[in-house]
Amino acid sequence: MPISSFPVSPRPGRRGAATRTGLAAVACAALVGLTGCGSSGSSGSSAVAAGGPAPTAAATVAGTASADLGDLHIRGAYIPQQASDTEAAAYLTITDSGGTPDALTAVTTPLARSVTLHTTVTSGGAETMRALSQLPVPAHGTAAFTVGHNHLMLTNPVRRLTRGQQVPLTLTFAHAGTVTLTVPVVGFTGPRPTDDSMPGMDMSTPG
Repeated sequence: MPISSFPVSPRPGRRGAATRTGLAAVACAALVGLTGCGSSGSSGSSAVAAGGPAPTAAATVAGTASADLGDLHIRGAYIPQQASDTEAAAYLTITDSGGTPDALTAVTTPLARSVTLHTTVTSGGAETMRALSQLPVPAHGTAAFTVGHNHLMLTNPVRRLTRGQQVPLTLTFAHAGTVTLTVPVVGFTGPRPTDDSMPGMDMSTPG
């Protein structure tokens, strides 16, 4: 699965070499991570709600997808470009601003055979992947899919996912209902850092 890296400013005169070396290392790590997960068996965006009020979607400078569905706020959704031949990962954060807990129970997309919820488990110094039936979202709390921890696994995409593509992901919650986000595919290193001086544009359509 993809592994994030922190940018390091190279010495003068070596910027190009350092950048190429860093990206190559991250791409290699991403390929190894996704392959290991499979062996265990288990840009702007828009959003559309089903059976409920229209959510608010935002296009951010960082190139991630966002949406609001009632008290649930989905932020930072992205898919690193595919490193494995059969799998890709997706990451996002869900915040519940209300007083009632919820849970993400299913994720689907027409661009992959299946999408499963996974978590990383460390035992005896080795990391393995375990499927989750759902991801609880606590009231006034946050649940997240992040690199090295919980993640969404897209199995057998219908085409190889490369940077610049967009993937519709439909998220189903136990109480809030369903919302579909158009999630951008970004580079191996993840989305670009957000420039706080350039806030995202609201791309929502009034309900």
